[in-house]
Amino acid sequence: MKHPIDYSEYVRRLYHNENPNISSCRNVTFVVTEACDLRCTYCYEAHKCAKYMTFDVAKKIVDLIFKLSETDDSEFINTKTKAVILDFIGGEPLLNIKVIAQTCDYFWHKALELHHRWADTFRISMISNGVNYFKPDVQEFIKKYHNRLSFGITIDGDKDMHDACRIHPDGSGSWEEANAAQMHYHEHYGDTLSTKVTIAPENLEHLDKIIKFFIENGYTEIFANPVYEVEWTVEQSKIYYEKLKHIADYIIDNGLKDKVFISLFDNNLFKPIPEEEQHPYCGGTGDMCAFGTDGKAYPCLRYMELSLNGSQPEICIGNCERGIYQTESEKAILDDMASVTRRSSTTDECYYCPIASGCGNCSAWSYQKHGTYNKKDVGICWMHRARSLANAYYYHKIKEDFTLNLQKEFALQIVDESEYNELLKG
Repeated sequence: MKHPIDYSEYVRRLYHNENPNISSCRNVTFVVTEACDLRCTYCYEAHKCAKYMTFDVAKKIVDLIFKLSETDDSEFINTKTKAVILDFIGGEPLLNIKVIAQTCDYFWHKALELHHRWADTFRISMISNGVNYFKPDVQEFIKKYHNRLSFGITIDGDKDMHDACRIHPDGSGSWEEANAAQMHYHEHYGDTLSTKVTIAPENLEHLDKIIKFFIENGYTEIFANPVYEVEWTVEQSKIYYEKLKHIADYIIDNGLKDKVFISLFDNNLFKPIPEEEQHPYCGGTGDMCAFGTDGKAYPCLRYMELSLNGSQPEICIGNCERGIYQTESEKAILDDMASVTRRSSTTDECYYCPIASGCGNCSAWSYQKHGTYNKKDVGICWMHRARSLANAYYYHKIKEDFTLNLQKEFALQIVDESEYNELLKG
């Protein structure tokens, strides 16, 4: 099944923007609360607290967005910005549904009054734990905006797997609430059942079981990736490879190749990246903007104390009242982030890696761990190597072209020479 096209890519193609590094669609994040009603074991937001965005702050953010579009003096949003995505996040965003609803109403009404292009092109994005899904004000909002809304419920698999990590403060699981919310949303508003699987050390041993659960329960789009905040080991990569092989066999044996999309398999990846492609993988170096509950602006929500939790100073780039990248220090941050390239942020080994394509990273995590966003963290390397081997296994088995580019020295630490040779020749 082909990779689904996200809205940003759709807008870029619609307006014939051939340069993927210049965005026709911008994502503006509203951190509407730093509170959450769950205590998930792997959450990167380590400094949650009872802070909530007010509508007054949200209104100023919306006004600023339109001002940037009108004045055309910002690299982030300007006349080239054909669409915006209002991304509401927490904590748990549905804890502040009143302000979310007010903000969307205000944005839409303002766009209509100004005869602005965004009246037709704006979208809303939100991921929830599902605990508050059935509250009347949440249902009212979803019913009103479902045609513009990309809405997801986080589910980690079957009840046992989900409840092992996604727990209430009293230790009880949240699967029943999340699953009920997901099924209701799909029944009333969703064309496809889609989910995002976070692969962590806690669930790696069960990855094949998790993917199988989703497929057997009607999910046709399954996105998955290992967390960046782990220094993955060779031993874990061996487990990953075996689990991916099991998933590949399950897809093939059950005739699911053209019926289910699983992001773990992609024959466009695991190649060298051309020299001319210098834009970093992550948009957290100037391509995004997040506003905290108090209206302060950040390159990404992970540069907030909410995520950093004292490990590094926050990186603030302005606020909702005076704008972004206005002071000399903020302009210096923008210039410094703009100087980050694939070459500047990687070692020779990483830069010339023959399977570099598709190897992700989080710039803010690099900042949190290393004190600089201009250094790609390599904790994910072994998992990417294992995934390249598993893709060779899968695509050769279904008789599709796939070139195994992984260096033999690394491959033989995951598989034996006999299996490597089989993967190499297809």
